[in-house]
Amino acid sequence: MFILGAGCWGATLASIYAQKGFKIELWEANKERFRYLIKHRHPKYYNFIKLPKSVSITNELEKLYYYPIIMLAIPSVYVRETLEKIKNLNIKDKTFISCTKGLEINTLKTPSQIINEVLSINYKNILTFSGPSHAEEVALKKPTAIILAGKNPKLLKELQRLLSTEFLRIYINSDIIGVEIAGAIKNIYAIAAGICDGLQLGNNAKSSLLTRALKEMLLIGKILGGNPKTFIGLAGLGDLLTTSYSRFSRNRNFGEYLATYKDIKKAKQKIKTSIEGLFTLKAIYKLSKNKLIELPIVEELYKIVYKNKNPQNSIKTLLSRKLKKEFYGYQI
Repeated sequence: MFILGAGCWGATLASIYAQKGFKIELWEANKERFRYLIKHRHPKYYNFIKLPKSVSITNELEKLYYYPIIMLAIPSVYVRETLEKIKNLNIKDKTFISCTKGLEINTLKTPSQIINEVLSINYKNILTFSGPSHAEEVALKKPTAIILAGKNPKLLKELQRLLSTEFLRIYINSDIIGVEIAGAIKNIYAIAAGICDGLQLGNNAKSSLLTRALKEMLLIGKILGGNPKTFIGLAGLGDLLTTSYSRFSRNRNFGEYLATYKDIKKAKQKIKTSIEGLFTLKAIYKLSKNKLIELPIVEELYKIVYKNKNPQNSIKTLLSRKLKKEFYGYQI
């Protein structure tokens, strides 16, 4: 198995599957991280990850040619750029598993759609790995349930068996687009949840926010072609809860820092690594304007992050909206 991306999640996957007996090669483009990894150490903020010596470390993309299964675990903003570098390799028969959560800002395409487009790989050989699965807990072998989604039932069942472990339980789902959309957009609402925490608004406010966030996720998912059931399962509600409550969540932590410091640059500096929700927020805000759909939480969060609106004023805006039925305007 070749894993593209040695960040927190990619390195965790390399560790657990090397321990299961897979031959693993882990690719890292960043020179500083690569120097750490070749000593089988990870940068200090991932010190909970223990890479077995059996994991091969590389900075050569061409080596993926020799592996039947390729996992993509890089930030969504680099997916197309990275795939462009390997499109001339003869890899159309490979199995690609996307472990990336995010959408391409300009096109709103999911990682699987970009893989299909850039590499001309048939969708029967493309899958996505998503759900409530913070790497910090998976690396420590804490019980986790996750979704493996794709359009090839035989391949799904085979990989479900191969990739499951005694602590990682895998469910399968045929709605690959819905799973990817859910995994991407929940990061937006995790930032909002972090702002709730930073402002010490309490559990009532946070629970209300996340319930209404799920309503917006269902609406976005329907527009982008996902199955509504996916959004009330592990890939949607499950991942939303984990990302919005966990101390390991970069998106939630960013929101809390933003509320505390009231400065986006300072908040970013505290996180150190990629904050996927910021990219996805731009994409979904653009979608809401193009499609003329009402996404009040997205609207206010965009104004807080990119237009410096005071979060307290956004709360007032949300609470003063026209009163309506709870299930007004959408159906599951």
